[in-house]
Amino acid sequence: MHEYLILQTPPAVVEGDHLSLRCHSGDIYKTDKETRFDKDDEKWVITDDILHILNVTTAATGKYKCQKYFRLDHALDKWISAEAFVTVQELFSPPEIKVTPSRVIEGDEMTVRCDTRLDPLRGGTELYFAFYRDGRTVQEYNVSDTYRVRSSQLEDSGNYTCEVRTVSDTVRKISDGFHIQIYELFPSPEVRVDPSLLVTEGKQMTLNCETDPIQSGTTLLYTFYKDSQIIQSADRKTSYVIGKAGEENTGRYQCSIQSWDGNVRRNSTEVYILIQNYKVQKIIRLVISGFVLAAAVCFIFLHNKW
Repeated sequence: MHEYLILQTPPAVVEGDHLSLRCHSGDIYKTDKETRFDKDDEKWVITDDILHILNVTTAATGKYKCQKYFRLDHALDKWISAEAFVTVQELFSPPEIKVTPSRVIEGDEMTVRCDTRLDPLRGGTELYFAFYRDGRTVQEYNVSDTYRVRSSQLEDSGNYTCEVRTVSDTVRKISDGFHIQIYELFPSPEVRVDPSLLVTEGKQMTLNCETDPIQSGTTLLYTFYKDSQIIQSADRKTSYVIGKAGEENTGRYQCSIQSWDGNVRRNSTEVYILIQNYKVQKIIRLVISGFVLAAAVCFIFLHNKW
């Protein structure tokens, strides 16, 4: 180490800056030999007295020193500077995904925020933010640090990440993945028929549209269909009643449920309901009874014969 060789470093260095280190020996000790800069296991040999590192990252933090060869009295003498510690401060912290609300139900407004903190010395630096779901872009780079979904749906579930960069793109950082699960407001409904899918003509028939809301107190509206035509429009009534069913009521029935604001809607599968004429039903019963009686007689006859 030589007291006349000084490694000059800047007072503060932040990610994305250009770092310049000068190996100073004074005008009377100029040399045409190369200057060597060392950092840990890294070495740079340059002809100038200044080492330039463009767009530094925090990896440039470490202990530096420089050395030069001087010819004194027809002999070479190697001078080495004292070590100087250089700290490269983060321009902004690694971003984190934060979601509001913490539990997202279908139809909720969901806000995904890309949270980061700027170095106080560079508080005026403009940052750009981008958001991704399962690796696909859902919001291109812009100055907003939030991604907002006005009415979240099940397909909005996924692994979210966000990326932050400077305007010049000299510093860029991406968050860890954060899984967001959108929960059903209510399951798909089912049509249940009272008394059964086989209704006798003239009897009362009741269709119930059944589901189980995930949030208590959720207001739902019910719609009933026959052969794809609305027979009872959106209403709070969970049932559709036919006082005296006729053959014209035979058909394919379905119901749908929607939230009060219409943001969430689900349909049931169709069920086929047969309205059976009483006379026809009576004849069928007599025919079935006849078959049963005939079978019983045959069985007794054969049994006695053996």
